[in-house]
Amino acid sequence: MNASKFNLFVSISGYISLISGAILILASKVKTNNLNDLKERVEILEKEREYAQAKHLENQKAISNLEGQLQTYKEIPLKSIALSLEALPKIVESNDQILSTLHGSAVSLSSDTRHASDAVERVRTDLKSSNKEK
Repeated sequence: MNASKFNLFVSISGYISLISGAILILASKVKTNNLNDLKERVEILEKEREYAQAKHLENQKAISNLEGQLQTYKEIPLKSIALSLEALPKIVESNDQILSTLHGSAVSLSSDTRHASDAVERVRTDLKSSNKEK
């Protein structure tokens, strides 16, 4: 009976060792899968971090550019622009007066030129007539 108990003990020990080994193998496989999964996630996060870093640098450049433009706009003397805009109707009125005067002068010049041309023609005619009489 001792031998059969011993054989039973050895068989149970063998089964327990087999089950323990299977559990250890499964646990090791699960750990390996978890480690591989974690490595993949770390790689993905590294890529995302690099992309975010590149975007951050682009955004910093864009912000610097916009700050420069803003500084330029701040330097424009807004009050003088407002004064210039207020003076614009006066300038338009002055230009209208100048154009009107120029138009009148052009009409007067045209009339004077016509009269001068007529006078020159009369002088020519008179000269021709006086030359024929001689």
